[in-house]
Amino acid sequence: MSSRTLATKLARVKPGTLFVGVDLGLDRNVAVMLTERAKPLARFGFPNDRDGYDYFYRRLEALQERQQAPAVWVGMEPTHYFWKWLAADMERRRPEYRYRLVNPYTVKKSREGDQLDRSKDDNRDAFTIGDLLRTGKYTETRLLHGGYAELRQYVTLYTRLQRDMRRQKTLIRNIAGQLFPELTRTFKSLTGETALALLRHHAAAAVIRRMSQELFIASVRVDFQGCRLQVAKLRRTYALAQRSVGLQDGAEALQLALRTHIETWNILQQQLEEVRTALVDLFLSLPESDFLLSVHGLGVMTAAIILSEIGDPSHYTHGGQLIKLAGTQPVPSTSGRKTHSRTPMSRKGRPRLRTALFFAVMRLVQGDEAFRCQYLHLQRREKNPLTKMQALGVLVNKLLRILWALMRHHTLYRPDFSQTI
Repeated sequence: MSSRTLATKLARVKPGTLFVGVDLGLDRNVAVMLTERAKPLARFGFPNDRDGYDYFYRRLEALQERQQAPAVWVGMEPTHYFWKWLAADMERRRPEYRYRLVNPYTVKKSREGDQLDRSKDDNRDAFTIGDLLRTGKYTETRLLHGGYAELRQYVTLYTRLQRDMRRQKTLIRNIAGQLFPELTRTFKSLTGETALALLRHHAAAAVIRRMSQELFIASVRVDFQGCRLQVAKLRRTYALAQRSVGLQDGAEALQLALRTHIETWNILQQQLEEVRTALVDLFLSLPESDFLLSVHGLGVMTAAIILSEIGDPSHYTHGGQLIKLAGTQPVPSTSGRKTHSRTPMSRKGRPRLRTALFFAVMRLVQGDEAFRCQYLHLQRREKNPLTKMQALGVLVNKLLRILWALMRHHTLYRPDFSQTI
């Protein structure tokens, strides 16, 4: 955190403000209230329910009145989804109380620096959170609302389904490899329509060898659900099965396992398409979609993922905040005479946002003249030429600034627009 940012945060705090550190838990939370001089005033616990939150507010009101404090700030770690309960309730019922999030890594290192024996309990964590809040070491993270919250949840579900599908694809390939290792010579992908029809009941080469070629093809056709069966590939598969070294023992159990994973794959594919449709419809209904899609090379899904990670653009005041959010800002890595890297990325932001931006820039370098010219210029300039990956990193930050300007000024992208950013 820069000294300028820290000074700005501290300038927002009125003299006499009380700071509350809350260590969140699934069943019970612990709160410690501090003065601006770090003097503990109270320590109490409360559960995550209506009565518990009301008790929390009553204690804050009583202490604020007793101390004649102008304001109360509440700090907490982004622990799982627990922080969202308290933050959403405070926004609805107690908007006069400001809440801020404190980085868990910062809490851990600060606590270990103060407690050399590295002792840990909820009371110490709550005190450390309150103390970090008091000294301005917090983030400006806020809850998303409306379509932005829905979009974030849709993208989270979409990426989770993609991860599950990759896992099922790996399992299908591994099990099929035991029964018929030569199958990949014919089918590069085992999740195609013809390959799945074959694997459903005829994955074992030993089973195929006991059938005639025409009976094998007819049996696969019964399980086929696509438009065009690849008969030529099935004939090559039949020929490979005659000399296959696939397993014969345990083949029946492996075939059942394979059929189970194929059914799971089909279900996930249907669910993914359903989520994708809902995600795209919601994204196109948001006002920022037109501005983002005006950048040629930025697909609908990529733009939706970027907006879901950014959230409401009104929460930010300049494009540099988006760069820090993505974790793509260059950071020094030196110690004495040793330099690990001149300007590596911090990678301390949102990985999903970084991935979407990277592939977006790869497409822009190929299809956008302004990006392609700057990409080549960064590598060929006389002073401090960059490698290909370093140049892409520079363009990722440039793209973020462009997207920020488009959303902030409600304007469409122009090829010459990037020259002014």
